[in-house]
Amino acid sequence: MTRHRRGFTLAELLISIVVLGVVAGAFTKLLLAQNRFFTHETNKRFSRTVARTATNILIADLRMVQDNSGVDSATADGKLIRIKVPYRFGLVCGTSGNVTTVSMLPVDSATLGMSVYTGFAVRNAAGTYDYTEPANPTTSDIPVTTTNPALCTGNGGGQAQIRTVSANGRTGQLLDVRAQGPSGAMVSAPVFFWQKITYSFRASIVYPNRLALWRNVQGAPNGAEELMAPFDTSARFKFYTSGSEGSTTAVPALLSDIRGLDVVLPGLSPNGTTRDSVSKSTIVTSVFFKNVRTF
Repeated sequence: MTRHRRGFTLAELLISIVVLGVVAGAFTKLLLAQNRFFTHETNKRFSRTVARTATNILIADLRMVQDNSGVDSATADGKLIRIKVPYRFGLVCGTSGNVTTVSMLPVDSATLGMSVYTGFAVRNAAGTYDYTEPANPTTSDIPVTTTNPALCTGNGGGQAQIRTVSANGRTGQLLDVRAQGPSGAMVSAPVFFWQKITYSFRASIVYPNRLALWRNVQGAPNGAEELMAPFDTSARFKFYTSGSEGSTTAVPALLSDIRGLDVVLPGLSPNGTTRDSVSKSTIVTSVFFKNVRTF
């Protein structure tokens, strides 16, 4: 007996191919959509990370700035500020001629290693700090171990009776600061060493045609350092001044009136997707100076 075998007809094959094509097309479209979504979200996360990381870096320095004369210079376009940042604190033991002897608290060796001495500041009777910047702060005018430690630790007349403090295996230092300090500096008045740090938004090396946040410690051997990038051209500093309720883009006539900053950080992603442009996430951080006279 002859057995007949039936296969697929041409019409059935064509219908199957069409159905498979539709399913494959829909699946491919879904994969592409998911890939675009993933890329878009990755770019958004990157842009937010750029802005948030820059915020964390800036806050550490900006909050240490004194609220009177802590800002050294600022540009009209809001792209650059130079600030005087304290990094070590202590008390005045006495002043003789052009030498001020100070008792400084112990400090972490990493802090000292990353800081560049630019000058010192002594608090006056009004509660503000008088800044002194020696002519050669990194060479001949650098603080040195005092030749008269009894001026700080002694109990006799004209001696400050300040005990040297130790903490975590580190001991404070008694130093002579070779510069003409403020006249009439009071014994036991707070004093700090400071460094000049410039923050600026300028052309990035890592991301051409974009802005980067740069940090430059005056006198540091490595020069300016590109911290974070990329940023949009709208990145800038805005200023809070004494008596104002909001920040302003205009640089105050008196830099000593600046009490804080708005830092506008429009972080960008390195690239966009095939349909979307480069992602941007803007974070505006308000930072008010911590060393204030009154609250």
